[in-house]
Amino acid sequence: MTSATAARVSTRRRPGGPVVTAVLATVTAVVVALTFVRLVPFDAVTPFAQLVGVTPWVGALGVLALVGAALARRRLVALLLVPCLVAQALWLAPFVTPGPAAPPGSVPLRVLGVNAWFGQADAEAVVRTVREQDVDTLAVVELTTDFRERLVAAGIEELLPHHVDAKVGTGSPGSGLWSALPLSDVDTTEFSTFAMPSAVVQVEGVPVRVTAVHPVPPLPDLAPQWHAEMLRLADRAHDDPLPQVLVGDFNATYDHATFRDLLGDRFHDATRSAGQGLNLSWSLRQGTPPVLDLDHVVTDRENVVTDVGSLPVPTSDHRAIVATVHLPGG
Repeated sequence: MTSATAARVSTRRRPGGPVVTAVLATVTAVVVALTFVRLVPFDAVTPFAQLVGVTPWVGALGVLALVGAALARRRLVALLLVPCLVAQALWLAPFVTPGPAAPPGSVPLRVLGVNAWFGQADAEAVVRTVREQDVDTLAVVELTTDFRERLVAAGIEELLPHHVDAKVGTGSPGSGLWSALPLSDVDTTEFSTFAMPSAVVQVEGVPVRVTAVHPVPPLPDLAPQWHAEMLRLADRAHDDPLPQVLVGDFNATYDHATFRDLLGDRFHDATRSAGQGLNLSWSLRQGTPPVLDLDHVVTDRENVVTDVGSLPVPTSDHRAIVATVHLPGG
């Protein structure tokens, strides 16, 4: 038997034949391409802005493909997958590595971020969550006049009597803050399509600026605008010397370079730094499993964050984000 004939026989004997080869090659191409998308440091264009959010799922797909390649003895496929999976593991590891405990003498601020889905969320459930979670400050985005009235009727002012909002209308959504602590130095400057109001609260004598975050989503026709609004938010946060807590729907995951640019060397993402797992918060429609981590609490790196989690909000397409931010004592 010639060497060429032996090679053809060896190829035919590999499990699955050409069909398995084609499937594995296709899946591997997807994994490699989406890993490359995560590596690209610029996501203000389509399709990078839309695709990069699925990065955590790419790792799972790659593991399945690698197992298939090993069973089917497709060495080239395995060689292509291994470096991608190493990169995916490095990106995911901080989310499952427990973060530090709250330092002695720090003062806690419990924050909750809710997307009201253009006012369709269950206001009574939101107020109940505020009570059960012992929330100090609540940020609500996609806030309408009707939803604000329903929050008041459900008793939000009994728990969080201090309030500011901006761009709230009957048909157009704005954003609002409710707080158990007095709000000062309120800023409702219009620098984005949706409002991002902020105010200063004193936490046991420590001033901190809290901002309700909601840039436009990076849809194909809005990706450059989303990027620009995130940059303006980053500039405002970095230019303010006060400790910052940014909470809400960033319409971005940690895998978006624009989100990481916002963090810079000053801020950290609560979900990642707490290391308690991914807080997937958004789905295509209410009632379906969440697939993207779009809602965040962002704060200064010296502020330790604990008890981070996502909570259901009936009749909203987002889960809420809740966290305790520990500020250095005054």
